[in-house]
Amino acid sequence: MRPSPKTDVLMAVDTALRPTGFVRRGHVWLQDCGDGVSGWLGFGVAGSLELTPLVGVCFRRYDEACKALGVGFRAAPVVSAPLGHLMEDKPVWKWTFTPGGDHAPLVASLVAAFLKHGKPYIDKYAKWDTLARELVAKPESLLDFERARKLAVVHVLGGNAGAAREALQKETERVADSRDEYARSHRALVHRFEIAFPG
Repeated sequence: MRPSPKTDVLMAVDTALRPTGFVRRGHVWLQDCGDGVSGWLGFGVAGSLELTPLVGVCFRRYDEACKALGVGFRAAPVVSAPLGHLMEDKPVWKWTFTPGGDHAPLVASLVAAFLKHGKPYIDKYAKWDTLARELVAKPESLLDFERARKLAVVHVLGGNAGAAREALQKETERVADSRDEYARSHRALVHRFEIAFPG
């Protein structure tokens, strides 16, 4: 039985990525950068054959802190961006493949764009100190629903539990009158934080 068009395209992407050191792990590709750091490449898939590449960086120490708090997903990037956002002129946001077509030229174009624009992003943020400094300096670069959690974990890993509590408290005040799912999960996070990181 022939694989689906989507599987066919992802297999072609996988083959082209192998020489770069990115290895498929489930639905994403990871590159071991050493010291518990991984480059991350995932794809948004629209329809059957439109791929939107997303690049990011994962840290084992961040994953372990999230696990202690009962939040997040293993090997989820701490920061990520669409590849198109990282391209300067005439960005390409998605690569559209033709079912049954010759995928090699388009896959080569996608991988070349990733190496030129995505890999430098990974290399920059694969240094924890650089990433932590930037997130603390520009918290608005994080999405609203993840900002307090990510900042709290970054501060704790930097040895500043007080700043972590401050980030969580600020968000607690922001959602004080809300009873939606996010507000409830935030309050649960604060409770788990106090247990996991007392003091």
